[in-house]
Amino acid sequence: MIDSSADWWFADPTLWIHVLAGVLALAAGLAAIVTKKGGRRHNAAGKAYALSMAVVVVTAVPLAVWTENWFLLAIAVFSGYLVFGGYRVIARRRAGLSAPTPVDYSGHGSMLAVGGLMVVFGGWQTVTGPPGLAPALAVFGGIGAGFAVFTLLEFRSPPGERTPWINWHIGFMGGAYIATVTATITVNLTMIPPLVRWLGPTAVGVPLIVYATRTYGPRFAPTT
Repeated sequence: MIDSSADWWFADPTLWIHVLAGVLALAAGLAAIVTKKGGRRHNAAGKAYALSMAVVVVTAVPLAVWTENWFLLAIAVFSGYLVFGGYRVIARRRAGLSAPTPVDYSGHGSMLAVGGLMVVFGGWQTVTGPPGLAPALAVFGGIGAGFAVFTLLEFRSPPGERTPWINWHIGFMGGAYIATVTATITVNLTMIPPLVRWLGPTAVGVPLIVYATRTYGPRFAPTT
């Protein structure tokens, strides 16, 4: 059993850092959404969002282990992966990279493995019951694993045949922001049914990601 003094010096400060970083991530992510894509303000907001989310994920891991909340741990890995994917799209483009690096393989490969476990565990718990939040776990695991699979397959295609980078960037970062909003709603709006809290932002956010991709894709398409 953990004594209260240990809670004070470790769990409480970590939680406050986690909450503050989450608030900053919400604000920075919204700023990135509403500012001109590719502009200085958008880039600054995107960097602030990525850094804030890094703190959120790093602090979520010990908190999840401390409280034995493995669902929180899985969602932290999921959201962190999406931010990683969105960041790597921009980093690879700026560096002029066409071939994947060990960093890319390790990041996407890890999500593929973890996402598969999330789907298996969530699906098993849903079937055997009580389901609880297991369906949400399976959905998030499937989304993360799907992103990883499609990205790894893209790496095998010739550069000229790959999906435009802007589509991947919007998909990854948009998915990460959905995860950020989901976590915020789940913690603060407990009067809403659990599955609605966990899956509602995804149901609303995915069509918006599709819309953004169709809107900004042609603007950033390479000219011939």
